[in-house]
Amino acid sequence: MGAEPKKRIILWIEDDLIIKSILGNKLISAGYDLTHVNSSEEAMYHLKQAVPSLIVLDILLPGINGFGFLKQLRADKALAQIPVIILTNMSTESDKKIAMSYGVKRYLVKTAVTLDEILKEIGVYCN
Repeated sequence: MGAEPKKRIILWIEDDLIIKSILGNKLISAGYDLTHVNSSEEAMYHLKQAVPSLIVLDILLPGINGFGFLKQLRADKALAQIPVIILTNMSTESDKKIAMSYGVKRYLVKTAVTLDEILKEIGVYCN
């Protein structure tokens, strides 16, 4: 028998129900183990339970926004190395610079990418 395939675990932090439904179904169909949460606070709770292969993060969230989440994540030595892809509607250069300063792998603007492009980017960091 071959080795057990590596789990492709994603923690997705997104509060938009339409995006959650459409992209969530696509990720699950592609074989990802997806945990979806609506806020940074929920995400930090889940990170104490299990460490994902990748975090997909929105910036505009209730409570602590995505930048605040990144600050907390990178300050925690046990979690700091988890790769993060930003998937947001915020498209200013200053937002991108802030995100990149926290070491995110990719900054994707929802309106500028297709579902297939999002899946391709996720596949680069979560195999």
